[in-house]
Amino acid sequence: GVGSFMLQMMIVSFLQHREREEYNAGRQSMLNLGALLLEFFELYGIDFNYVTTGISVRSDGFYFPKGSKDRVENFWQPSRPFSLALEHPFEITADAGRGSYRMQLIQRSFEVAFRTLMAYVSEPVQPCVSILRNILPPTEEMDKRATLLKVDRIEKALNKSPGGGGSGGGVMNMALKTGRGGGGGGGRNVSTYGAISRRDSRSTGSNMSVSSDEEESRYSAGRGRKKRQRR
Repeated sequence: GVGSFMLQMMIVSFLQHREREEYNAGRQSMLNLGALLLEFFELYGIDFNYVTTGISVRSDGFYFPKGSKDRVENFWQPSRPFSLALEHPFEITADAGRGSYRMQLIQRSFEVAFRTLMAYVSEPVQPCVSILRNILPPTEEMDKRATLLKVDRIEKALNKSPGGGGSGGGVMNMALKTGRGGGGGGGRNVSTYGAISRRDSRSTGSNMSVSSDEEESRYSAGRGRKKRQRR
């Protein structure tokens, strides 16, 4: 594996070399995080030679041969030639990557991540809910947090709009009203929130299956029946 400090140094080294290449070529540095992620996976998954090359982030970053006379003693491991050689920025004779292991597996993981992402950003484009989801599948807890964040954003938007959202609130407005109301709406609140989660996670931009006008009319009809019963 690779520890957090080593991973940070790999990222710093990648950005140093990339920025230098852009500067030397007279190009403006690109700030697209998605493209940077792809290039990071390409470098350490395909291009970088772990057996012969070491990494230093001093002096704007450079690579060095692990087997050179002044480096071989500290950075070459005959029993583990594929290990990551990473010069410690504050102690240049120390190998910060000496504790790394299974680097061949990590390299293959980076390569698979690169090729998977490229399949979704190249022509013909493959439709998907989330590109990163294909290499980092979200857990159930992450899905729950995402749903709560969406409901919280909807609630804030409705509170800011005049009259609590008007006729455009639809199912979302009902979910929030039943959640605040207490009384007999508890079971309905859970099912409505579940509907939001399921529909929103499957949606790719289309409208919900039940229109907001239809839901508002049902809600108004229910209130009318309650008033008549009280009379």
